[in-house]
Amino acid sequence: MRVRNLGTRPVPASIRDLLSRVVRGHGPAENVQRRQIPYWQERGWKRDGRVYSGSYQTPYSAFQGWIEQSLSGHIDFYLYAPSDEIRRHNHWSCFQPRNDDWYAVHMGRQPKDVSSGIIIIERLITEAYEQ
Repeated sequence: MRVRNLGTRPVPASIRDLLSRVVRGHGPAENVQRRQIPYWQERGWKRDGRVYSGSYQTPYSAFQGWIEQSLSGHIDFYLYAPSDEIRRHNHWSCFQPRNDDWYAVHMGRQPKDVSSGIIIIERLITEAYEQ
């Protein structure tokens, strides 16, 4: 079999650009460190042993709270003096009265840590105000 050269023509710019990218490769990968500060600390909560105190903060309101983590890992969340907006929310039944206007917040699923629980309650408060 014979090969016959019919001439040459320039490669289109789009093909040249594509090939130059393939040959060059990507820049070096750079690892980005995840923030090491837990959410509860970032939000200003204080820890004393297994008890945390601070406030659940949303764009609409903030509520005083405390959290207790048992040795077994179970975490109890408390909120002080829920507003009328929270009382009208469909999750109001999750708030169980305790002493002196404190309410325990019952969760269907136990959060994996204190920070996750704070986020859940702050989301619930936000929903209550947005309804």
